[in-house]
Amino acid sequence: MNPYTQLTRAFKQAPWRAQTQAIAAAAVFFVVLAAVGGLYLATATRAATAGRDVQQLEVEKADLLLEIDQLQADVASARSVSRMEARARELGFVPAKNDQVEYIVVAGYPQPPPTPAATAAPVPNYDETLTSWLAGRLESVTGPAR
Repeated sequence: MNPYTQLTRAFKQAPWRAQTQAIAAAAVFFVVLAAVGGLYLATATRAATAGRDVQQLEVEKADLLLEIDQLQADVASARSVSRMEARARELGFVPAKNDQVEYIVVAGYPQPPPTPAATAAPVPNYDETLTSWLAGRLESVTGPAR
């Protein structure tokens, strides 16, 4: 007799072995399935947690940007000329008069340009109308009227 046939007959004589192998294969399949499912669930949980963290950080960023804008508006308001002038008056400061101002000349430091009030020529009084001005311009171009 062939050894292969003896082996085949031995397995046929013990049907519980086939059932045990089928149950073991199914158990291994379900264990692998549970492990893969657990890994997928853990990964999905981490991704969802990271997404919630990103959303929370974006909300915090928006709040901080709003607070920064508010603080910049407060600084701009505090730096306004009218507010600083009012605060200076509260502290007892008054505007300086011309005779109270003393200028110091520093050698090598460029002189500031003269103020416009000191160099401006007086503005003449005009009594000329638009029509008389236009007539004068036309006369200068065409010559005197006859």
